[in-house]
Amino acid sequence: MEEQNATQSSENIEQQSSANAQQQMPNIDNTAIVEYLEIVRSEYETERNKKQSFENRAGLIMALLGAICIFLFEKVKLQDIISLMTTPLTFVELAKIISGLSVYVCFAFTMIMIVLTIIVKQHNNFEVRNIDETLLGELRLPALCRIILTYKSIIIQHRELNEKRAAAFRKSLYGICATLVSIIIYISLM
Repeated sequence: MEEQNATQSSENIEQQSSANAQQQMPNIDNTAIVEYLEIVRSEYETERNKKQSFENRAGLIMALLGAICIFLFEKVKLQDIISLMTTPLTFVELAKIISGLSVYVCFAFTMIMIVLTIIVKQHNNFEVRNIDETLLGELRLPALCRIILTYKSIIIQHRELNEKRAAAFRKSLYGICATLVSIIIYISLM
């Protein structure tokens, strides 16, 4: 009998603490939590789309580099540049050597930056495997708070990776411009 009373007493205490917890939490309609959830969902999609955009643009730059590569090996031959180094130098020959070497250096730099732009880095995602019956039975407000904070950390990680991609992509654009300018200078000095 005492055992039964103790069990009922502990159940009553749990029910009261659960009721108190619900009373202490603000009404979801009086919070901005739903709006924040929409914001983090939108930001999450934005960051995912940025990644895809960088990869697409990097693919275009890579195709341009392929075309430059064909032209490069046909018109700006490394053996011609090396042979210029063995002859007595004039200013024009020095400019041709520098521009010829710049073509190759800038081309290599651009390729490295493009690879850094499209290299596959692990992006965090919302781990759906962790969703179970316990989480599904959780109070709505704390669950939404946890979901928002999880999205927040994922978005921050995506944003950091996308900023690195953006920096590498920007450098690759500078590299391709320098490559083209070096090719023009080299060709004009022929």
